[in-house]
Amino acid sequence: MATDNTDPTAEYRKNQSWLYDSKSGAYVRKTAIGLLMLVIGVFVLFPLYWMVVTAFKTTAEIQQIPPTIFPEDFSLQGFRLVIESSIQAGGYAGLVNSLFGIQVSSAIDINVLGLVLSSLKVAVGAGLIAVVLGTGASYVLSRREFRGKNLLMSLLLASLMFPGTAIMVPEWELISALGLFNTHLALILIYGAMTAPFVVWLMKGFFDDFPDSIIEASRIDQCSAFETFWYVLVPMARNSLIASFIFAFLLAWNELVFALTLLDNSKFTVPPGLLTFVQGFNTQWNVVAAASIIVSIPVLLGLAYIQRYFVQGLTGGAIKG
Repeated sequence: MATDNTDPTAEYRKNQSWLYDSKSGAYVRKTAIGLLMLVIGVFVLFPLYWMVVTAFKTTAEIQQIPPTIFPEDFSLQGFRLVIESSIQAGGYAGLVNSLFGIQVSSAIDINVLGLVLSSLKVAVGAGLIAVVLGTGASYVLSRREFRGKNLLMSLLLASLMFPGTAIMVPEWELISALGLFNTHLALILIYGAMTAPFVVWLMKGFFDDFPDSIIEASRIDQCSAFETFWYVLVPMARNSLIASFIFAFLLAWNELVFALTLLDNSKFTVPPGLLTFVQGFNTQWNVVAAASIIVSIPVLLGLAYIQRYFVQGLTGGAIKG
């Protein structure tokens, strides 16, 4: 009887990969992934770092060649000029002089506080419109069957792929015809319409996965369709609703093109308002950086507080293929 001397691991050793099946390969793989993450991190975070250090430099140091990585002469000049500009443009110079005896005078005439309040009004309004309309539409699309439903969902998804500038001209004509030019209401309606399709897709995923037994129980308790939606589904969809609102809020807060086109200087929101600080070769970049930090603080504080709801809402209403 012949003895089988075949090594059972020979086939494995023949097909094994050095990169995945050896300690040295694992080390190289982890090192490559770490370096890639480091490059991505630097690419994402360095502009934020540069904005912060620029805000604490003097104008002379900013113009130095080569530039300094850290502020050599730590200065709050940029923040002081932004605050003085806001006090003067907001009409509070007399109040500050009477209360504190400080004479405020600034060559820059931009009200940063007014920009923040305008952006908050537009972003909150657009978020509410997107959430209300998108949630109602997603509930109907999830719980009702009708002809053209799949086509409608496809059109909503396709609308997210078009850049905003592609519809700039018709939007401008529509806003002018409605008499809403140079009003925040125009931006609220446009931003709400732009983000509502995303809310529909996100919330539809939540309603599709919602247990039918709970809905049936509400019907046994003689709840109407609206009462089931308002008193049962909406409270349980809180995280998804918050995620949808944050998405719409951030889009409205950061959007530049429509705000720059449909508003004048007196009604500017944050993005076009910050752009007015840029004045060609006379731009004071420490002032621009300081203003950018100041207008970011309210949003950062709000997002830090509701971040957990945002993550839970996105995963709870995830779209399944």
